[in-house]
Amino acid sequence: MFSHPVLTPRAKISLFYLLALAPLPLIFYYDLWSLIIAFYGFLFLFLKSNKLQSFDSPSSGQKVLGVVAIIGSFFVYYLMIKIVPTAAFYGGANYFVFVSGLFLVFFDMSALREAFTPLFFIAAGNSIIIVADLLKPSVSPYLGNIASLIVNVLRTIGLKAYMFYGGITPIIAFNSQYGNLVLAAFVYECVGVFSALLFSIILMIVLFEDPSSPKVRISATIIGVSGTFALNILRIALIFVTDYFYGAEAGANVHYVIGYVLFSAWLGLFLYVYYKRKTIQNRIQLFFHRADLTKT
Repeated sequence: MFSHPVLTPRAKISLFYLLALAPLPLIFYYDLWSLIIAFYGFLFLFLKSNKLQSFDSPSSGQKVLGVVAIIGSFFVYYLMIKIVPTAAFYGGANYFVFVSGLFLVFFDMSALREAFTPLFFIAAGNSIIIVADLLKPSVSPYLGNIASLIVNVLRTIGLKAYMFYGGITPIIAFNSQYGNLVLAAFVYECVGVFSALLFSIILMIVLFEDPSSPKVRISATIIGVSGTFALNILRIALIFVTDYFYGAEAGANVHYVIGYVLFSAWLGLFLYVYYKRKTIQNRIQLFFHRADLTKT
């Protein structure tokens, strides 16, 4: 009679994360935006590794249910396409069902409370497109104001930019150092609503699991979301500066990657400062205290 091999808690966690990582190349093939959401969801999963080791193995019936969910994740598309016509064959919704199935296969049902954070992020993150479409009528009237702000930033750093309207669309224009006229339509997608919504969801999760006071949470929310919009202004300015010095092709390449780089850097910096704020505050106070002692 053969016995089933029993995985150690560490081996079980390693296998769980390996399987959770496996669909990401497939998501990358079908939908880059869903990959970003899935990747951050995976990071939230990874932060749960110590807690997940303490949960018991599930019953046989629960494992069967989990396997059904994992297999069924490949068919979510046929449901999603009826709701979202632009849904990818394997995207965020598929990954949501897949990870839910993994939890059912590897851990006792009580572990699902630890799954709430990453699963909520994946579900909310993939609804950003819908929410952004709902916000479009409210934000679009301010496109000219935001474009004007960007023009002023460009003028401050030496680019002789100006703005005019093509119909109702603001157009930002300037001459590159080679004398070529650069024209860029400033549309709704340029505002940074998507990144602000994504940041808000991450911030919501962080604050949900943090016992800080309401004052600290409100301040963090204002700083975080405002910083995301300011970062988007910086992103657009960097694209135009690249257009000015290196041409439109180089600007297009920067346009493709700079948003992800800046957003990841800002998110990492914000979370570091947020979690280390007491240490940073103590160091600042100590610095000024030493400065006062030096003067005396």
